[in-house]
Amino acid sequence: MRLFQSRLFPVAIICFLGVIIYSNTFLCSFHLDDNNSILPNLAIRDIHNLRNIWDFWPSRFITYFTLAINYHFQQLDVWGYHFFNLMVHLLSAVLVWYLILLTFSTPTLRREKISDYSKLIAFFTGLIFVASPVQIQGVTYIVQRAVSMATLFYLSSLILYIKFRLIPEGNSVSGPKVFYYAGSLIALVFAMFTKEMTLTLPFMICFYEFSFLKKAKKRINWKRLVPFFLTLFIIPLTMFLTRSVDITQMHRTVEPSPGISPWYYLLTQFRVLVTYIRLVFMPLNQNLDYDYPIIKTLLNLPVLASILFLAIILVFAIRAFRNYRLISFGIFWFFLTLLPESSIIPIKDVIFEHRLYLPMVGFSILLVSGMYYLFKERRIKVMVIVLSLLVVFYSILTYQRNKVWKDEFTLWSDVIHKSPFKARGYNIRGYTYASKGDLDRAITDYNKGIEFDPSLAMSFYNRGNAYQNKGDFDRAISDYNKAIEIDPKYLDAYNNRGNAYQNKGDFDRAISDYNKVIEIDPNFVNAYNNRDIAYRKKSGFNQTTADSGEGIKKGNIPDSAILYNDQGNTYRSNGDFGQAIVNYNKAIEIDSNYALAYNNRGIAYQLQGNSQQAILDYNKVIEMDPNIAITYNNRALIYFEEGKYEECWEDIRKAQALGYNVPFEFIEQVQKAYPK
Repeated sequence: MRLFQSRLFPVAIICFLGVIIYSNTFLCSFHLDDNNSILPNLAIRDIHNLRNIWDFWPSRFITYFTLAINYHFQQLDVWGYHFFNLMVHLLSAVLVWYLILLTFSTPTLRREKISDYSKLIAFFTGLIFVASPVQIQGVTYIVQRAVSMATLFYLSSLILYIKFRLIPEGNSVSGPKVFYYAGSLIALVFAMFTKEMTLTLPFMICFYEFSFLKKAKKRINWKRLVPFFLTLFIIPLTMFLTRSVDITQMHRTVEPSPGISPWYYLLTQFRVLVTYIRLVFMPLNQNLDYDYPIIKTLLNLPVLASILFLAIILVFAIRAFRNYRLISFGIFWFFLTLLPESSIIPIKDVIFEHRLYLPMVGFSILLVSGMYYLFKERRIKVMVIVLSLLVVFYSILTYQRNKVWKDEFTLWSDVIHKSPFKARGYNIRGYTYASKGDLDRAITDYNKGIEFDPSLAMSFYNRGNAYQNKGDFDRAISDYNKAIEIDPKYLDAYNNRGNAYQNKGDFDRAISDYNKVIEIDPNFVNAYNNRDIAYRKKSGFNQTTADSGEGIKKGNIPDSAILYNDQGNTYRSNGDFGQAIVNYNKAIEIDSNYALAYNNRGIAYQLQGNSQQAILDYNKVIEMDPNIAITYNNRALIYFEEGKYEECWEDIRKAQALGYNVPFEFIEQVQKAYPK
């Protein structure tokens, strides 16, 4: 036990264990929401443009600012993102350990017999937290650093408040006391701007005050707690005052409504909570995408059994409060921190393991303190052996489970194995097959997804893309029709149906679809590009300048830069590539972030025969904005001419995935030269 007298030893072991069990995650690919929040997210491309980061998601500004830091240094190299996530996890685990140490210094526990083993209990609490496989989504799933960072700030705020309270009342209000109090409030604000689920923190501070800091016969001083409760208005006020952001659209895009009522969601959560309890005790058969049934009636035996089970746990927690304070506190922590996402507010997915990251603090406290009370002082060595074996068991499970997160194939194949009747797994794995050029397997997966959920428009859209890439335009159009029937505002479906019509030579219908896209969303740049091609194929009328001008004037581009860009387009159309490049240079000089000017200059260089300079411009465009599909098409043409067929195919697939109508004649040429 002497090793625990030094604080360095427990911290070193907790961190060492965390590094070992997550050592196989550094090359794991982006997954699921990473593909919305990181890969195409222009808001994180410029670390100095705080306004863009703020506008993307104000209430998660801290989260997206850290993603911007990662992008600034590593671009899309996953290693740096995973390293950051792991560091946050290790720091959170160390704070869990320190929270328990502090708790044993409080008036309620410092004279209890259990405090003789405070260092041992704190150590194992930190180990359970860092090793549990339930924490994987908060660490390995990159964008879910939101929950681990929010937990880090949550724990920091609570610890600083405890430090403030442990300074005797008679001390001066200056110095450390003010520092701890102010620091606690600041950390709380940081937590709230990391993820919204931290709104329980003021209530947790209040509950901790009541559980461990309140002295007998003394009332709680509510004046010092009022500022913490006032922070509850921060997020609602942020949403109300942020006029530049369409909050409704933001949540529709990032976290759509599940289409269930608050009452149905609540009934379902009773069952979900029991699943969560099972997972924290025995984390086996974990799944990224549970196929969880929506409960629609209270008169359901599993729901009634779940309510009874949860009621028994809460009654036990209340009765244990007097004599087993840590156990009671751990139980209430678990349920209180789950409340924002497991109550009556419907969220896209009724169950997700990353929602257990913060509640795992409570479970770790409950488990380790419960082991102490089970074995008592006479069998403390037995307790150490049992907890050590449990940590080893959890560590092995975590290391093995992290292998599943290697890439999209391994992850979604695991999902399909465990949720074989849910469409999303097939849809995403099918998309992954398609991105690798394996269209037949992609279509097989899309067929399965449509079989299990024929109301999912994306499955029809993705299958339509696969058919179009195979040259089967009639089937592609049929699938796009179905996707649009399900979702009449499905812009990508309209755009790609236009591409299919264009490939069939039906330019009027193609132009009609592109017009529909532009009518719904004038910022959909690819529709302008595709309409331009359709006009030129139909009648030879060069509408490039008009459409490219319309497509690019929607951003914060200076008018003078746009003017030079448009003049460059005119010179280029007339065959004066040298003068076109001069104008594009001026546009870029005015606005160095003008991606379309780089793209157009690349086209001019390409037409001039300067392929190397064109490639440099296209690379620059893709670095600045990976969503400009025409750039991939243009670069693919150069790769084909240079005989770099693998790179050519990769760019063709990227252009098609972004909705660009890669000419079928070009695809046939590439197919003949390098069959896939």
